[in-house]
Amino acid sequence: MKLGEEIDVFIENLDHSGRGVARIDGLPIFIFNALPNEEVKIKITSVKKKYAEGEVLKIYKKSKDRIEPICPYFKECGGCDLLHLNYDNQLKYKMKKVEEIMHKFASVKENKIKEILPSEDNFNYRNKVTLKVKDNKIGYYKRKTNQLIEIDSCFLAHPKLNEIISDIKETLNLKNIEEIILRVSETTLETMMILKIKDKIDERKLIRDYTDKISTIVTYMDRKYDLVMGKGHIAEILSKYRYKISPESFFQVNTKGAVKLYDKVVEYADLDGTETVLDLFCGTGTIGIYVSEFAKEVIGIEINKYAVLDAYENVSKNEIKNASFLCKSAKDATTTEKGDVVIVDPPRSGLEKETIKFLLETEPKKIVYVSCDPVTLARDIKLLDKKYDICKITPVDMFPNTEHVECVTLLNLNNN
Repeated sequence: MKLGEEIDVFIENLDHSGRGVARIDGLPIFIFNALPNEEVKIKITSVKKKYAEGEVLKIYKKSKDRIEPICPYFKECGGCDLLHLNYDNQLKYKMKKVEEIMHKFASVKENKIKEILPSEDNFNYRNKVTLKVKDNKIGYYKRKTNQLIEIDSCFLAHPKLNEIISDIKETLNLKNIEEIILRVSETTLETMMILKIKDKIDERKLIRDYTDKISTIVTYMDRKYDLVMGKGHIAEILSKYRYKISPESFFQVNTKGAVKLYDKVVEYADLDGTETVLDLFCGTGTIGIYVSEFAKEVIGIEINKYAVLDAYENVSKNEIKNASFLCKSAKDATTTEKGDVVIVDPPRSGLEKETIKFLLETEPKKIVYVSCDPVTLARDIKLLDKKYDICKITPVDMFPNTEHVECVTLLNLNNN
């Protein structure tokens, strides 16, 4: 097999990145935009020792599950992996992906994996987008490169964000701007523009052009945020709780999906009002606040000092009296911060070994683990199974048309 060679192949299945898999003499070939049971002509784009990669040149036999991607940038943009697969089968793919990963890395049986929770919206669900700037153009990076794909709109982005993208292309002077982050509240429709800049920009013109279009504008340079216009934050409402979202705040990008996700956390925690809940990686307190009415006390731990400040403001605005927060790394948690129930929502890299050790030593009766990466989730729950039974895992589709899937896992302290 040679680079640039054109080969006819049969697609056996999808890998965990949403790529079609074919085999030549036992060597797997991973192919974007290919679906199981398709017969296609491909061009080899990369050859490694244990695998190769290819791109589709022609489809001889299409899958019955294939749909025409609505986005003109699909074949180049790195944002969507499954836009060519109908939504019902996207959900089946994600269920199978979670089942396979959990079985392979954590020996979890299929009956522990519960039915995936679908997204209410398949498109226009993202409340945040990050636009790259290059050669006075804005867009996303081409798949696996730093080459810019200029875009006019994004089918995953909230309609309000697409309006701003259109305005940016018409009015914004992109000189000295490296990156543009746009955020919107699903419920209040407040909008935020964060401009990562390498030199000063014309702030007066920004205010003139966007006063009636954007709620707040912030610049970021030399590790410092400066307010140009507005309050410097926006507000979002989940269920009955109002949350402040600042430039650095982590917030789930699918707002309606976040409600489903957090409702499942409440269900799995199954609090009776007597428990102390320890909320690790608490961010701005979103989950801790969401479960606070069912708990005796909530203690949040978060390393980002700005997130902790927002968390305290959030509990104040929501008149919550039983939540407090510590600014420190989750790996530095001590036995004085022991919880009856622990909720963890770590980054994609999962739990650090110190956090695993802390959980095994303090023995909370339940752990509710929110994860955006099934592989690191499987790794961590395998380490925790020395003392914990894996009761159930619910996948949640927070990211339609991509290969990504969120999971909520319940672990109970065993009696051994």
